[in-house]
Amino acid sequence: MRICYFADGKSFHTIRWCEHFYSLGHEIHLITFSAVEIPNVQVHVVNSGDVKVTGGNWKLIKNFRRVKDLVRTINPDIFHALYATSYGVTGALSKHQNYIITALGSDLLLSPQRSFLYRLAIKFAFRRAKWITVMSQQMSDVARDLGTDMSKVAIVPFGVNPDVFNANQRKLTESEFVVTSTRNLEKVYNIPHFLKALALVKDKIPNLKVNLMGFGSLEKELKKMTVDLGISDFITFWGRVNQSQIATALNNSHVFVSVSLSDGNNISLNEAMACDAFCIATNIPANQQWIEDGVNGFLVEINDVEALADRILQAYSNYQLLHDKASPINKKIIEEKGIWANNMKVVEKKYQEMVTH
Repeated sequence: MRICYFADGKSFHTIRWCEHFYSLGHEIHLITFSAVEIPNVQVHVVNSGDVKVTGGNWKLIKNFRRVKDLVRTINPDIFHALYATSYGVTGALSKHQNYIITALGSDLLLSPQRSFLYRLAIKFAFRRAKWITVMSQQMSDVARDLGTDMSKVAIVPFGVNPDVFNANQRKLTESEFVVTSTRNLEKVYNIPHFLKALALVKDKIPNLKVNLMGFGSLEKELKKMTVDLGISDFITFWGRVNQSQIATALNNSHVFVSVSLSDGNNISLNEAMACDAFCIATNIPANQQWIEDGVNGFLVEINDVEALADRILQAYSNYQLLHDKASPINKKIIEEKGIWANNMKVVEKKYQEMVTH
């Protein structure tokens, strides 16, 4: 099959989709607004200026004629947009017969709440799509609320690569209690909540070490915040890191923390579960589908800093007991529904059905 993705070329998700389906023997094209090179992928760049990772890129739609012309030239069997708003709406204007949209999270969970125009645009894009994938039941429910034909909506969580994310190399240092976040430094991931909790526990966990593995527009602000809170001595800002670095850090971590305000499917949480770190996450639907509070991790309410601090202290004081209870549960959950290659079999099967019918 000739598959053309329409997505942010700098996104890990985009690269992952392109590389995976190329490895299955398909011809892969990518139309993107970001100048990138991806091995074995024919990249077609539409110059549209700066594209904000935080969204709000409606100016991209003005390029729909250029995108439509490229789609006509490439003549793909499948045209697949990753991200429901900017890319999804612009791609819908191409009128490709086998058009697919994959919603990634905030594009569906947050954007429709911003304005009536966002809702109209997403409803338009979903009407034009032949198939729509979302990553959680919550996202499916939002799609239904938008009036989407649910016969063309499928829940397909992304999952992890077990060759990278596993506990085979797990090794904890007894002299340190290591807590890691692998969320990017953007508003939706609510890192200030995490930092304020760390300030509350710093004197009660004398050997605390914290990894902030991510990048984003709030980096300078967050670094200043660590100084103001008196916690900079034990926090390391890693910036942009690759998958193997994340896996190594998680294998060396006692606890993983994610305090995001919203998620489609928390892949970072899946990675931590696969690496056998004990997980603490916000009590939102994206995390509830993976974690049962007090059973295989902890869930805390958004912005409840004292509760998060208390949970971190509980994990520190009762680590072995909590970990040993959660570990086999998390391993089973990941094996059953959190493996990337298994979940992508659903997508490839759908591709084939769409081409042959």
